[in-house]
Amino acid sequence: MARPTFARVFPQNIRHNFGVARDKAPAARLMACVKADAYGHGLLTVSHALHDVADGFAVACIEEALTLREHDITKPILMLEGPQSADEIAEASSRDLTLCINEWHQLEWLEQTNLNTPLSCWLKIDTGMHRLGFAPDATANAIERLLPKIRHSEFVVCTHFSSADLPEDNGISKQLDVFDRSIGEQSYAQSTANSAAIFRAPESHRDWVRPGYMLYGGSPLAECSASDLGLKPAMELSAQVISIREVSTDERVGYCGRWQAQRPSRIATIAAGYGDGYPRHAPDGTPVFIEGASLPLAGRVSMDMITVDVTEHPSVTIGSKAVLWGDVPDVDVLAGYADSIGYELLAGMPKRVPRIVEP
Repeated sequence: MARPTFARVFPQNIRHNFGVARDKAPAARLMACVKADAYGHGLLTVSHALHDVADGFAVACIEEALTLREHDITKPILMLEGPQSADEIAEASSRDLTLCINEWHQLEWLEQTNLNTPLSCWLKIDTGMHRLGFAPDATANAIERLLPKIRHSEFVVCTHFSSADLPEDNGISKQLDVFDRSIGEQSYAQSTANSAAIFRAPESHRDWVRPGYMLYGGSPLAECSASDLGLKPAMELSAQVISIREVSTDERVGYCGRWQAQRPSRIATIAAGYGDGYPRHAPDGTPVFIEGASLPLAGRVSMDMITVDVTEHPSVTIGSKAVLWGDVPDVDVLAGYADSIGYELLAGMPKRVPRIVEP
């Protein structure tokens, strides 16, 4: 027997969403972002599902990269944060990993490492995100120092957009202008587009695009839903109703009695809470989909349970399936109620929730 709380993962929907990215950027190669356990969907599950179609995989760190290599992922693997210590450079070379060189100290480590063969590398320019990357006026110097250590045929210059999700004042044009002026007349391969820019800015597609959130069925655009963009949810978080009780008018439900019955009410308890990745700050009224209806959360989210007002829906019984996110509500809708983002909910999915990979 198992606790009736599951995250169902749909590889076919991930492949569908990858196809949307391919259709939007047909001339570019696609680097599928699978960092953070593939946004909670399973690093190996997603990478194997996309191995025959993706041109490469992007991870955050060497631990993720080595896991892929150890499980028969042979495509290029890009470490977005680059090496975190000098000894990672030799390891990356021996496992044929691609390093993104973001900072001077990483470049110095590379210069000081004796390698038998040149390394596959990207180099990041800071065009306005101000998180990682070389200053635009230092780009030429950084590239000059990097070139003797790398495979020129695999060299890519990249940047990251800070606000591509916004419909206006997103800074894409300004950042692209900084990027282009930093490179000058050089003909290096380029990568600038994340999920949002894949949809919003075809001029940013260049040689490589980096789809991430969109692969998992979330909308990377602030003004559009995932379904508007032709994306399908890659995960359904569901649990079962484990209790139903009647409460009288004016009785309160849950911690601190936040929800108070305005009429005789029927309350369903569902076996999922913030310990399962459901957002603790979800307010009363947040939709939970049970027996064909979106029903309102009633009371504070607990670690292992939530409570829902099912007064108007007698079809809800013990054992009824409750969808916390999936088709309805989608993860972006739920995140909006909780003053969060779908990225956080998906990537923060704890290990205690079993992933069921659907055929």
